[in-house]
Amino acid sequence: MDEEMEQEHDPEITPELLMVMSAAIAAYLGKTVRIRRARFVDPNLINAWGQSSRVVLQASHNLRR
Repeated sequence: MDEEMEQEHDPEITPELLMVMSAAIAAYLGKTVRIRRARFVDPNLINAWGQSSRVVLQASHNLRR
């Protein structure tokens, strides 16, 4: 029941938002992309350790241009 209530208050990631995100990433990278998963992150729940882990993970991806 708690999960139901949380989902009702979470903002929805619409297909339009996914298209805009995909277009912005494609424009930046110069090629088409597929978004596999997207979710909103609550800024009140972000901690320094988690944020630094995400930065390290994203930096580890090798992007070819």
